[in-house]
Order: sequence, then structure tokens, then C-alpha cells
Amino acid sequence: MPTPFTVARAEAGRLAHFPDIVRLGDGRLLASYREGAGHVRSDGRISVVESTDGGVTWSQPWVAVDGRYDDRDPKMTVLADGTVLLSYFVIDWSTESLHTTHGTYVHRSTDGGRTWSDAVEVGTAMVDEGGRLTPAVPTWAASHGAAAELPGGDLLLPLYGRLPGQKWQRATVVRSTDGGRTWPAGGEVLLGEEEGVHFQEPTLTVLPGGEVVALIRTTADVAYLCRSSDGGHTWTEARPTDMPASSHHALALSTGEVLVTYGDLSKRFSEHRDTVGRLVRDPAGTWDGYEDVQLYDSGHQDQANPSSVEVEPGRFLTLGFDVTDASVVGVFTTPEDYP
Repeated sequence: MPTPFTVARAEAGRLAHFPDIVRLGDGRLLASYREGAGHVRSDGRISVVESTDGGVTWSQPWVAVDGRYDDRDPKMTVLADGTVLLSYFVIDWSTESLHTTHGTYVHRSTDGGRTWSDAVEVGTAMVDEGGRLTPAVPTWAASHGAAAELPGGDLLLPLYGRLPGQKWQRATVVRSTDGGRTWPAGGEVLLGEEEGVHFQEPTLTVLPGGEVVALIRTTADVAYLCRSSDGGHTWTEARPTDMPASSHHALALSTGEVLVTYGDLSKRFSEHRDTVGRLVRDPAGTWDGYEDVQLYDSGHQDQANPSSVEVEPGRFLTLGFDVTDASVVGVFTTPEDYP
């Protein structure tokens, strides 16, 4: 198992959760994470750190988002023009009898994450008839995966949640045609849904030929996968994979391969949901059948939510979190680490 190191530490009295990492055009690494008093039922804010030496050392954090409620699950995307998008969703845990989800939001940065535009809400059909996310009822929408930029410049942002009157959660994508400045609900397309299964936390990976692959966490204890060959307008039926994955991340590499990291539900390596990874050598084919490698285990049941970046060709950095140390942790790997 690789040797972990500290990327960032939460402020006293807070914990670090849900890290994400991207590489900017000038080679700097930018990592975001949520700081809060606990995993749930707490206020949360989004902090950012950067590295100028390939992830060996890291800056002091600065706060990117700190709203009234819990800002959580930050994800970043670097667009072709260098703009950085930061997406996340917002929860008010104080409402009874259920919490209130206030939707998914996107900020834009043109200075490498130092400053951010005002938040833009992502449109979705997973709202009540009045057009607002309904407090204290099971109608809601949230995000987990980062926005994906398509070869033509359109952006897709994956969501998950529940339609009014429906029991089972579904996964969708919402399209932006103006660089992430607007995300109209009319651009939402279904990724997957199934009776008896909740579809959650979808992520998107754009392959070299332009095909988009969606990997979706489910309550069936394995991730489901579907594909689009027309820029996200239509998708194949979502089918189960052999990955017992939660809180996953899929990174397209310079070689055309895909590094998939996820929280392991199988308990093959430990009793915890530790972080594992696999290198999908031919992502245009099946993502099944690859051997998983244990990357990190904090020894605590609250862990995983990994995110990876290719620091340089053939060198990968995967982030996770350690609640006992209130920190974001990282591990380096190379292709040789994956069978």
C-alpha cells in the first residue's frame, strides 16, 4: 500500500471531508475540500490549497465558499480556456423531520481559484411544482461528480435525486452551452433509474474519441455504467459493473486509460470503506475484470471519497481524508502499481 502524506489540515474544531484535485495549465495542482464539524448535520465550508511542486508541498488553505448552510462535496473542472469551475451542493440540516437540500451551484474562476464568480444554480426537474427544492420532503437534487467539458465546448454536470412523487432516486446530467454561466433545467437528460435501486453520485469521464462514460453509485452495492456517443444527448441503459464502489472518481489519463478510485464496500482489504483503485486499460470496452489495489485505509469507517490527478505522465496523486487526523491525505502511484 502506498505511503500517505498530509495535503491539508482542517481548522481546529473542524474535520476535512470530500477532497477533489485538478491540474492547472501551468502545472499547479489545486485541491478543494469541505471543512465542517462532522460528516452530516453541521455547517460546512469549502477550502482550497495549491501545490507548485507536483504535490510534494502545499500552501496554507483559503476559503472559497462559506454560505449560510452546509456547502458540501466540492468538485472542480479545468476548462480548455483555463477557467476553473467549482460545483457543490447545499444542505440545511436543521429542518424537521428531514433536512432541506437547497440545490447544486457552480462558481467560475479565471485566476486559478484565488477568486470566484457569484454562484449559479443548476436547473433540474427534481423540484416541486413551484420550482423550488421542497423543504422537509423527499424531493431533492444534489451533485457529486465534476462538470465534464465535451469536444465541442458544451459542459455536462451530473446530478442525482428524486422527482416529485417518486420513491427511487435517479441520475441525470444538465447541459451548459455558455461555459458554465447558466445551467437550464431544459438541458437535463436521464442517465439512469431502476425500480428498487437508488442511483446516486454519478461521475462523467470523456474518452479520447469523445465518448462520455457515466459511472453511478447505487444501493445495489455495485456501480452502474452507461455511455453516450452523441455528446450526452442520449445514453445506453445503465448496467451493473463488478466494482463494489461508492464515492468513486474516474480520471482520463494521457495514455487514453482511465484510473478509477473508489470507496470499497466489499471489505476485501479491511473492515472499513477504504480507498482502492484500478487502471482500466481499455475504457472503450468493459471496465470489469481489472484487479483492484488498496491505496489508503485511515482505520476509521468514515473515509474514501477519493479524487485523482495525473501530476505528470505516469505519475498519479490520489486524495482521501482522515477524520481522526482532521486532514486531507494523498498517495502517489504509477501504472506499475496496478496489475
